[in-house]
Amino acid sequence: MSSTFDRRSFLTHSAATIGGVALAGSIVDDLLATSASAAAIGVNNGKPKRGGTLTVGTLSDVPNYHIFNGSQGKMDASGFCVANALYDPLFVMSANGKVALPMLALSATPNANYTVWTIPLRQGISFTNGDAFNADIVVANWVAANADPTVGLAIKPIIGSVTKVSSYTVQYNMVIPFSAFPVSLAEQQIAYMAHPDSFVPTYTGNPIGTGPFKVKSWQVNVESQLTKNAGYWKSDAHGRQLPYLSNIHFKTIVDPEARNQALQAGNVDMILQQSGPQINAFKHMKGVSYVTDIHSPRDPGLNFLIMNTTSTLNQYFAWAGEFASLGVPGSLPYLLKGQAPPLLVQEADWLGTLGAVNPSSGQWDTTMKPVVNDQSVRQALAMAVNRSTYFRVIDNNVGALTDGIFRKSSPFYKNPGYPAYNPTKAKALIDAYKAKNNVSQVAFVMDILSGSATATKAFDFFQQEFAKIGVTITARQSVQSTLINNVIYGQFDCAGWNQFGGTDQSLNYVWFDSQPATTSPLAGGLGMSGLPAGTQIAGAVNFAHQADPVVEGALLSAMAARVGSAAQKTAWQTVNRRFAIEIPYVMLDTTVNAWAARSHVQNWVSGTAGDGTTRCLSPDAGSARWDEIWKS
Repeated sequence: MSSTFDRRSFLTHSAATIGGVALAGSIVDDLLATSASAAAIGVNNGKPKRGGTLTVGTLSDVPNYHIFNGSQGKMDASGFCVANALYDPLFVMSANGKVALPMLALSATPNANYTVWTIPLRQGISFTNGDAFNADIVVANWVAANADPTVGLAIKPIIGSVTKVSSYTVQYNMVIPFSAFPVSLAEQQIAYMAHPDSFVPTYTGNPIGTGPFKVKSWQVNVESQLTKNAGYWKSDAHGRQLPYLSNIHFKTIVDPEARNQALQAGNVDMILQQSGPQINAFKHMKGVSYVTDIHSPRDPGLNFLIMNTTSTLNQYFAWAGEFASLGVPGSLPYLLKGQAPPLLVQEADWLGTLGAVNPSSGQWDTTMKPVVNDQSVRQALAMAVNRSTYFRVIDNNVGALTDGIFRKSSPFYKNPGYPAYNPTKAKALIDAYKAKNNVSQVAFVMDILSGSATATKAFDFFQQEFAKIGVTITARQSVQSTLINNVIYGQFDCAGWNQFGGTDQSLNYVWFDSQPATTSPLAGGLGMSGLPAGTQIAGAVNFAHQADPVVEGALLSAMAARVGSAAQKTAWQTVNRRFAIEIPYVMLDTTVNAWAARSHVQNWVSGTAGDGTTRCLSPDAGSARWDEIWKS
């Protein structure tokens, strides 16, 4: 199985790496600065000028553009940028980040307990190859997504099926009650509708969407060139057909400083930036304006160190038989035959891949004794990091410190009791661990993004902080797709990461969920009755492998509760409090997304829903909509 969550952001403007790309994207409401003079930045309501080519500097690219779509792609913030040019989503979020507005879909109506959502579709829309968009297309996109080895893993816990009601109506049938599901059809990559031709495994053509642009050429990791879709269905508020631009070129520029230099030199017209020092540098650039999502009313994405809390390969993958070549046959093949998995197989799924990354070879090594699976070690690491210093030195005070998945202004925030900076206590915990386990050192490998000066600087900071408490770390540098792939499969000890946030925390359910291992599959478990009672196994895309029944119970309560209710609030506070105790994530600060553009780029902080009038979120975290941008 090959899977790469190329970029939080796979699925939701979301999975990425510190110094690289932002994951669980930051859904933007009001991107404009609070000063009156900044109120017009990026907005131009004058008569647009048609034509021209917009060149955009992005953070990353996809491994394979032939499968670049919502059902098969592995999208990060940069991926969402390109997707917004090629595809239309079913919904977009309103400018205040609270309402899913119609795009390809017209509305969403739930049943009484939020387990079925009925969605009528817009009629009269065609793909760039001339074929019509309809209910069959939506069903085909779900079938492809459900079958995809990575996208499927992220949607199976929430979507059971999609059925055709009529030619232009579909039903999404939920696995669990999901009160905020329409947000997923605006903010997750499964919202993008692609032509089913591209779902064929042997497909080698260009992506086919209904969006404002189509592919002219694509040189992976260098540049994708898109040209105007002359038959685009959408018009602006004055009835003028969109898009205004003739072409968009997306250039991949991995290093944050190099991205700024390209903007300053005029080699690109716009860039996305997530590096604090480089965002601060915008203030000194002549002829450049910028906006950030620092004051967005939604919870931002987070920068943190993700920990492999089990120090095993992905246990769900082991259960599913994905590691058979490593001698872990998996319980699922037995269950599918109606057989009880042998006890030795169940134990292999659970702890048979216990180990760590070998710092010499850079490979997963089951002969090595892990350390980050010990809760006291993770607590010590949390106490060892001076987050205030990290915030100042690494991110130049851009954003805010964080102690959990909610910022302090969030209605869901309640002090979770995250460990305070205390290197003395941290060292005592490490010394106690050494004595208890009769070891002379505590060491592990940290995965960081190659080609990024920011990632290297951050690693140096952590290396110094952890050395003070007697912990040694070694860097393993990888390109982003490899780094993310290692985390997916569990072949990591610790990695620089950024994820989560959003207009509604329900978007993050799949990243946190787990299943009871010993319960029957008919009751939602994994059928591993030979394991200790109460054993939980993290879901396929719960990358930290935290499997906590208390967290899972709170998550299910939050998902089923009415949006904005006291029950929803209490449940999410429970999740946040458990994270502060178990430390699956060593928290740092918030992810800040900034878009900067040269003065000739017009109306780039804009974008509308399907009616061409109602403003939507754009830029939306690390992605923007392109149909109403023009150049003067």
